[in-house]
Amino acid sequence: MDATPTAIWRSPADVTVDPSATSLPFPSWWLTATDLVRASVETAAWHTVRHVLPGGGRGDGRPVLVIPGFLTSDITTAALRAHLRSRGFHTHRWTLGLNHGFTDAILDGLIDRLDDLHARHGRPVAIVGWSLGGLMARWLAQLRPDAVERIICLGSPWRAEAEENRVTGAFRAAERHWGFSADTEAVIDLIRRPVPVRSVAVYSPFDGLLHGEGCRQDDGDLCENVVVPGSHCGLTHNPAALVAVADRLEVPLDRWRPFRWSQAVSHGLSGAGKDRSGRPWTPEAVPAPLASAA
Repeated sequence: MDATPTAIWRSPADVTVDPSATSLPFPSWWLTATDLVRASVETAAWHTVRHVLPGGGRGDGRPVLVIPGFLTSDITTAALRAHLRSRGFHTHRWTLGLNHGFTDAILDGLIDRLDDLHARHGRPVAIVGWSLGGLMARWLAQLRPDAVERIICLGSPWRAEAEENRVTGAFRAAERHWGFSADTEAVIDLIRRPVPVRSVAVYSPFDGLLHGEGCRQDDGDLCENVVVPGSHCGLTHNPAALVAVADRLEVPLDRWRPFRWSQAVSHGLSGAGKDRSGRPWTPEAVPAPLASAA
């Protein structure tokens, strides 16, 4: 396997194998074979628990762009967007159809979409990306740091050692079929760099398509990792993942606090934009324990 960051985007004939290169192991065949089954269970679980969650939240109308994963479309992120809308966010589809990789049309379309939303709302836009969509979120944050408020990546293998995984063959097939941009190597280089805005990686150690450690961010002032149990294909419906995403979007950037499951769950159940004391949530009225943890 080529140790360079762009090996996955080259055809196999162009790859120079480096015996000293290290890569993360593939998930077990058991995890891979059951990923879709587990995703269906997570979807059913979400449609069960969402009916007991209260309406309202702390989104305050802030814009959120949601980017789907590889070979999926806005349909697969509908539940995630619906949950964020119920929490008070103004969510947006990516509107580019099927996400089949780093084509010129998709790259240009993503930039135009972000610029349009930034201008429309007059404020930076939060981005939530699933799998390949998370890699695209990292790229947009590098290109437009002033237009991106924060990003959350769901099962996005941005590390070079994670570039060979269960879907590598499909990526190469997509490149042959649709043709990736001549700028793909530069895009991947930006994705590999530290993100200049607040970023959260949400991933599962039981992912059936890739190794979860390939999604983990390095320690840093702007980086955070949240580990959830679940599949890869079910991350946009996984109840734990959706609770974590909403919590990380609701925390004000100027009063950031580390992620804690107890707080995320209690805030997710509070509803009506109220904190645990029953007072309306505003950035100026953060509960004292949260302010001290920022």
